[in-house]
Amino acid sequence: MADLYVMVGIPGSGKTTYVRRHLPCALRISLDDLRLMMCGQPFDPRIEPAIAVAAEALLGALVPYAARTGTDLVFDATNVTRARRAPVIELARQHGLSPVAIFLECPLALAQHRNRQRPEQVPPDVIDRFAQRLEPPTLEEGFARILRVPVQP
Repeated sequence: MADLYVMVGIPGSGKTTYVRRHLPCALRISLDDLRLMMCGQPFDPRIEPAIAVAAEALLGALVPYAARTGTDLVFDATNVTRARRAPVIELARQHGLSPVAIFLECPLALAQHRNRQRPEQVPPDVIDRFAQRLEPPTLEEGFARILRVPVQP
């Protein structure tokens, strides 16, 4: 059975770096890449509704493909709330993929520091808001397993 990895972590926690290092053969849906493709910016609140539509369409197309071909899939986004993760978990289960959370436990100060080193920065207040809304993933949500990755400087 293939896995649908659901990345969980605030901006700057290292989600994409983790995926590139540890899941290089998995298909990856990245909201950051969609933002850059659609507007050339790491964050523009005016296009966030379009990003959500594009991500939903990609998930809807790639989850059945991944299940059919036995290919692992990664949803590389912040996914900080249970409400945001619920439809992704449900979609995985409907198609026979095993939903796995990868939770990057990163201190806010470290994420803000990393963000300042990026050529394309996320506004600091956006990172603060994600940190305030963060709900760590649980098995009760429907994940088959949860990988906790403590992030240190």
